[in-house]
Amino acid sequence: MKIARLEAHHLANIPIQPPPFRKLPNVEHALIVEIETTDGLIGYSMGGYTHPVIVDFLNNHAADLLIGQDASCIERVIARFDRHSVVRFMGRAYLSALALVDIALWDLKGKALGVPVHKLLGGARDKVEVYVTHGAAYGGAPVYSVEELAAEAKHLAGLGNLHLKNTVGRQTVPNPADDYIRMKAMREAVGPGVKLAMDGNSRMTVAQATRLCQMTEELDISFIEEPVIDNHPTLLRELRGRTSIPVAAAENHKYSARDLLVNDAVDILQPNVTNDGGYTAGLRIGMLAQAFGRSLGHGNGSGPHNIALQAGLSNGGIVEYHFHKWMAYNAIFENVPQPENGFLHVSQEPGLGLNPKRGLIQEFRKVDRTSLLFSQPGAM
Repeated sequence: MKIARLEAHHLANIPIQPPPFRKLPNVEHALIVEIETTDGLIGYSMGGYTHPVIVDFLNNHAADLLIGQDASCIERVIARFDRHSVVRFMGRAYLSALALVDIALWDLKGKALGVPVHKLLGGARDKVEVYVTHGAAYGGAPVYSVEELAAEAKHLAGLGNLHLKNTVGRQTVPNPADDYIRMKAMREAVGPGVKLAMDGNSRMTVAQATRLCQMTEELDISFIEEPVIDNHPTLLRELRGRTSIPVAAAENHKYSARDLLVNDAVDILQPNVTNDGGYTAGLRIGMLAQAFGRSLGHGNGSGPHNIALQAGLSNGGIVEYHFHKWMAYNAIFENVPQPENGFLHVSQEPGLGLNPKRGLIQEFRKVDRTSLLFSQPGAM
């Protein structure tokens, strides 16, 4: 099962379903990778970030590097990818590129063996809990008012969603009192039977996050995600000591999963396979978390690609249904799992069960005008 073709596609202006009660956003961009083998199988992945540099790197460096390699030897292929790439040129974009290759290879492996990827990763469960992130304003759209946020929460709960998450600390200067009002309005709109979570997007000081947590504890918050600037491990640990709300975070460009665990900084570790090196890295992070007695969860979109990891590992947990990003998945792929009474049923198809709709890549493919950094002789 040799790699015969690796191709990255930047897709643009794909029509998507807008959020409830709003008309925008109604289009999305995406980065799709195909890896085809000499046997005619194709593995697919979709990136968490769409950037011409990643497309250029994959098409003009990684493709030549990996064609001819045995696609079933994922560790070997990923090691070759890593060994012959100059990471400092790309930073976090490099990890996204590596993740795209890794995910497509696992999709291929599952298809070749006739087994779903979550079973290759361990097969701990066939369904996972899901929460819906909503109320995010994109593309210059106005921030949701308290009334809009509550109405959207009530609408989503009425559809059978049992766990909702909203952004806090989003102001130019984070305002815990304002965020409390917004979260309280959501709680009053959905009642006590729906779980609520908060996402700080790494914007608050410890003092701000502490005040917010202490104010919202009465609202029965299930967890707060990345509340502190830069996910600083010692600051997260300090916050954990001041609140009963569980703290969740993922590694970033400054701090690794190991940093978060060694510093006792999180209750829930949140690897995202599309950003953090794919399933191969996710397996390692999951095992490390298990050694520290910590459970996994997922944040930062790309939920359909993260289902397999959370379902595969015994300490796997909840998956994010980020409304905006999930609508992009629905527009791009066939048979995307959908929330049902608080759960997602894992695809039982070989591989990931995420195959692009026929003709979609050709219809929405965009040719990027880049410097072709990685296609120049001697660039790498």
